[in-house]
Amino acid sequence: VKRVKDHFGVKVNDVVAALVGGVVRQLLVDRGELPMASLVALEPVSVHGLSDSTARNQVSGMLVSLQTHIADPVERLLAVAEANTFAKEQVSAIKPTLLQDFGEVVGPVLLGVAKRVYARLTEFRPMYNVILSNVPGPDPARYFLGARVVAMYPFGPVLHGAGLNVTLWSVNGTLYIGLISCPAVIPELTGLAAVSYTHLRAHETEA
Repeated sequence: VKRVKDHFGVKVNDVVAALVGGVVRQLLVDRGELPMASLVALEPVSVHGLSDSTARNQVSGMLVSLQTHIADPVERLLAVAEANTFAKEQVSAIKPTLLQDFGEVVGPVLLGVAKRVYARLTEFRPMYNVILSNVPGPDPARYFLGARVVAMYPFGPVLHGAGLNVTLWSVNGTLYIGLISCPAVIPELTGLAAVSYTHLRAHETEA
């Protein structure tokens, strides 16, 4: 991943998103269900500033276009990188505690009504299709109950409207990928893992 990142001058998250986009694209192509519009991933991001003294959690969600409509891996990567730059600007422009502060102003009753309305509006057309997270792990790896940690396979949540979660965790220079899905969406994940490996090699070959 770092080799691809350095060659094309992008970020690790851009390579990860392009990889996931290629995997999801191939899955949908094999099913004959590839949409014309790109699928979107919801990526949790920390927006806690170093100068911020508040103890509140400051985690936001960035909507990442996976560019699943682009077949060429290099074109997809560059398109993802461009879209991510714009998405990061949007996230940084929003105060991380905005929703909590808004709730304190309007009150819990009105905020509860707003949440229910939003849930109803997005029940059938959610804004995202995949949950994607890339977390840098301990380097060097630590110990757990006296045993050295040599690998970490993370598993994130599957949320309403997104039947696939892809979480990546790096340990000692190796990127481990955790896949979890709703059985109604993807009954068997073994094939998806194999496709992930193939697409990563495709990006590396292009680099």
